[in-house]
Amino acid sequence: MKSANDVSEDFDKLTRRTPQLLLVEDDETDVLFVRRCLANHGGDLDLSVARDGAEALDILRGKKPASRPFVILTDLNMPGMSGHEMISKIREDEELRDSVIFVFSSSRLAGDIRAAYRHNVAGYLTKHAPAAELARSVHMVFDYCDAVQLPN
Repeated sequence: MKSANDVSEDFDKLTRRTPQLLLVEDDETDVLFVRRCLANHGGDLDLSVARDGAEALDILRGKKPASRPFVILTDLNMPGMSGHEMISKIREDEELRDSVIFVFSSSRLAGDIRAAYRHNVAGYLTKHAPAAELARSVHMVFDYCDAVQLPN
């Protein structure tokens, strides 16, 4: 007979879906950096990549609500639809506004940082940090995805 602990773990496995992270990034070097960090991180996390804000919205709106990425890591300065514009559209969308968004940008401009936080981002990570510090920041986003209970 299973213990209460075993039953609880079985229930958690059935009800907890694999965390999904959407990376919105046009720079292939940065995409590879995040992929490398994820490979070193371990854990169970699905990573999708969009090259600009418009593609990210297509991914988010094209998936069933239960399977869409809930956590987003986005650059701001991209060709086509910028990260700022994408974040604004997400916050205006009834189905997407509860997304957790982290900014991952080379911009250290006070205006960019203020604008991001006005749209309720969870954090603002700058790419100008030394590689080890930047990797810790990206791992923090992965840890967040692993640690919190996201909606099913």
